[in-house]
Amino acid sequence: MYDYGVGRTPLYELPSINGNKIYIKPESENFLGSIKSRTGYALVNGLKVPHDCTIIETSSGNLGLALDFFCKEAGRPFFCLLDETIVPIKYELLLVRGVDCEIVPTMPGLDARTSRMQRADALVSAGTHFWVNQCDNEDGVRVHQQTTAHEIFQQTSGNVTSIFCSVGSGGTVSGVGEYFKRTNNKVKVFGAEPYGSTIFGTDEGSYISSGAGLRGKPANIIKHADVISGSYTIHDEDSISKYRLLNNELGINAGLTAGMVYAAAEMYCRTARNEIIVLIAADGAEYYTEYL
Repeated sequence: MYDYGVGRTPLYELPSINGNKIYIKPESENFLGSIKSRTGYALVNGLKVPHDCTIIETSSGNLGLALDFFCKEAGRPFFCLLDETIVPIKYELLLVRGVDCEIVPTMPGLDARTSRMQRADALVSAGTHFWVNQCDNEDGVRVHQQTTAHEIFQQTSGNVTSIFCSVGSGGTVSGVGEYFKRTNNKVKVFGAEPYGSTIFGTDEGSYISSGAGLRGKPANIIKHADVISGSYTIHDEDSISKYRLLNNELGINAGLTAGMVYAAAEMYCRTARNEIIVLIAADGAEYYTEYL
């Protein structure tokens, strides 16, 4: 994985909050520009189906790019299912890269993400496709346990006390949580989701993030709930405000979900003191410039 330029992303220190040291891990510095490069590598590397079986996944764009690259490296066909909330620049990039994809219309009574998952189920039922299903895939959890979390441990000399991740499929927060459960179970691992998502929250509604949030709990979260210390639900306006702060004032290339985890950490710091906190920024600012 490291041979491709995936992983080993740096930590940058941000201004402290209430005596807490804050660091950010910009996954935009990964090959292919997001944390999903780690996931894509792991999902393809863990495949145990014939090479002529078409691999499918539902994606907001980042994982689609990563899976397409690593499937091509492995000589496997790949088909990406998107939905109508995809950021236009991501869709254009998928097309430029030659990714075979389909935008799934939102079905009556369902949200966009559930609609594309039902489309994946239908393709699997036809017998010609295999769905890697990032929301329920231990390879996707394990890669963050073995790389993302281990890097944070090394970069902080084992002194990290709290970690904040955005949550969609639940792979990152679950993998990071599993690592610290075994390494130092005093480290707290928090998930952040947009208000309107119901992974942890209860009020269902619309939100602007295409890379975080879901209706209901993904299987990754259900299976690994015991390693997640807590969760925060963040309104869009707060995510946008912190996204602007990170990019315009602090000079960090970080996307909209990074603004969300920053807002969550700021809430946490109202009562926390003298901690070493790491924020995982899933991707970069270039896809969300309309909010800058």
